[in-house]
Amino acid sequence: MFCPDALDGDGRGSEGAAGKRSAAADDPITPDTLFEIGSIGKTFTAVATLQLFDEGRIDLHSPVESYLPWFAVPQPAGHAPITIAHLLSHTAGIVAGIDLTPEAAFQVWSLRDLPTRCAPGERFHYSNVGYKALGLVLEAVEGRPYREIIRGRVLDPLEMSATEPAITHDIRARLAVGYEYLHDDRLSHSDAPLAPATWLETETADGSIASTATDMCAFVRLLLREGEGPHGRLLSEEAFAQMSTGIPFEDENVAYGYGLILRNLDGRRFIGHGGGMVGYLAGMQAAPDANLGAIVLQNGMS
Repeated sequence: MFCPDALDGDGRGSEGAAGKRSAAADDPITPDTLFEIGSIGKTFTAVATLQLFDEGRIDLHSPVESYLPWFAVPQPAGHAPITIAHLLSHTAGIVAGIDLTPEAAFQVWSLRDLPTRCAPGERFHYSNVGYKALGLVLEAVEGRPYREIIRGRVLDPLEMSATEPAITHDIRARLAVGYEYLHDDRLSHSDAPLAPATWLETETADGSIASTATDMCAFVRLLLREGEGPHGRLLSEEAFAQMSTGIPFEDENVAYGYGLILRNLDGRRFIGHGGGMVGYLAGMQAAPDANLGAIVLQNGMS
């Protein structure tokens, strides 16, 4: 139940698919089968945010409340305000938040009841609700829904015509069926039985995109070409440099930029992100120095 795709920066690549779209039918997975990509959607959100930075419509170092006046997080006296850059880099000091929710506003509003324990910029702490807040910032600046922003700013320019920017009932028939382990009261293993995962709708900026292996190749090319799309730049060189530069959070070889996990393995630089939804797993990696990228999409946990 996976659909990998590897490519180089010149568009040459290889595709492969294995398994079934549904265990209940003889319906094989193809490179054009839709999968939920989970937190890889954070990278899309970061791209849209940095486009607005390029246009002078968002200041990455301005407080979030400059764009969302009702945004509030209790902090100890003397702490600097939480900025857009803090949300992008998971250094706002706020909670991780609930992963899968149909909307964002209530959870972001609830941050006013959750005091921080560290100053913004002090440490890395992965936060889904932080990216939900970024989606609300995008909507406030653009005056249109998150799904329309992502389609207009990222999907259409990259010709990702099969990709959907929101998980809704309308696209369910096009998705590979997600699977989880049947038993949740015991340790699972590779041969453990599976069952269809709980169906959930979501449209939040921390991860609500369904895509195909073929379409995701176009997004990986954007990373390999440092912000340049097939019809011109989506991001300036400055914006992409900020996106792909981060402060180490595990050791000197692993850092988080803006919507990108940055790794140095055996002297080679990798940029990408992983994602998980109920019944789905996804992985995206690009090695710019080798001019090579890969995307793996999976509709099961084994």
